[in-house]
Amino acid sequence: MDFRAALGLNVASDATPDDIRGALALSKTIVVRTITSIPDPSVICGKFLRLQRYCAITSRMHLEGLDENKLHLKADPSAGRQDIEAQLIVLHALMERAGLEVRTSREGEIRWQDVPALPAIDTGESERLSDHLHRLIAIDPARAWRLEDTAAALGLSTRSLQRYLLAEGGSFSATLRHMRTDLASQMLRRSATSLAEIGFCCGYADQAHFQREFRKVTGQTPRHFRTQPKATIKTAP
Repeated sequence: MDFRAALGLNVASDATPDDIRGALALSKTIVVRTITSIPDPSVICGKFLRLQRYCAITSRMHLEGLDENKLHLKADPSAGRQDIEAQLIVLHALMERAGLEVRTSREGEIRWQDVPALPAIDTGESERLSDHLHRLIAIDPARAWRLEDTAAALGLSTRSLQRYLLAEGGSFSATLRHMRTDLASQMLRRSATSLAEIGFCCGYADQAHFQREFRKVTGQTPRHFRTQPKATIKTAP
C-alpha cells in the first residue's frame, strides 16, 4: 500500500503545508476516515505511526513522550530534516481533520489547545463481558487496543477483565483476534476495499500479520475468502 495514495495526498511532493492540509481535509479515503474517527491525539498518532510501518516508508517516526497537550516524536536516524517536517505536517493535518486545534508542529513536537469531546461508549446491555468487549473494539477497530486501555474503558482492572473473560471461556487476545477477523470478513464481503486497506483499518500490524491471523481463524486467506460463496465458509477451530 502506498503511503500517499492511502491518505489521498494527490499533491506534489514539494507541496506547501497549506496544500497538504487542504488535501487531507477533503480526502475521502477509508484510511483517513479510520485514522481520524476518534478525536484523541494519542490514538491518532498511534494509527499514523502504524500506517508508516504498514506502508514500509523509510522516514518513519517514533513516539518519545506524551503529555496532556503535547506529544514528542523522534525520527529514525536516516530520516532527513525535510522528511521529518513533511511527516509532522501530515500528522498535524490529520489531527485538524479530527477536530483538534493544533497550535504548533515543529522540531518533532506537536501541541494542541482544545480536544473535542470523545464519543460516549455504548457497550450494550448484555451480561456477557465478551459482548461488551466486542462492541468496544468495533467502535475503533484500527486502534492498537492494549489490555490496560481496554480494561480502563470498561471500568475494570486488568486482572478482573482477564478473569471474567476466562470464566466465559475466552481471553483478551482471542476476543481481539476474532473481532478483527469478523470485521475484516464483513469488509471483504461488502466492499471493494483493497486487502491492504482492510488490514490496516482492522488494526493489523502489517499485511503479513493480516494474512496470518485471518487464516488462523477462518482457515482461508483473505483473498480466497472474498471469492468464495458464503455457504462454503468454514471457521477453523
